[in-house]
Amino acid sequence: MSTRGRQVVALFLSGIFPGLGQFYNHEPYKGAGFVGASLLLSWLLGRAVPADPLALNPLGAELILPLVVLLVVWVWSLVDAWRGAQA
Repeated sequence: MSTRGRQVVALFLSGIFPGLGQFYNHEPYKGAGFVGASLLLSWLLGRAVPADPLALNPLGAELILPLVVLLVVWVWSLVDAWRGAQA
C-alpha cells in the first residue's frame, strides 16, 4: 500500500477512536496511551453529565474541561497517526 493510503487508513482509524491509528502504525505504546487517556476522559465526561438531561444547569468546568481536553487528545491522535504512517 502506498504511503498516502496508509496515512488515510491511520487517520480514519484514529477518527473512530484515538489510538487505533497508532496501533495500525505499529506503535503500541502510543496507541495504549491515547486509548487510556481517551477512556479516562470519556469516563470523566460521563460522570459530569447531569442525570436529568432536561435540567437547566449551566455547563460548568467539570463538564467543559474534560471535553476540551478530550478534543485536544483526539486531534493530537489524528495528527500523530497521519505523521506516523509516513515512516
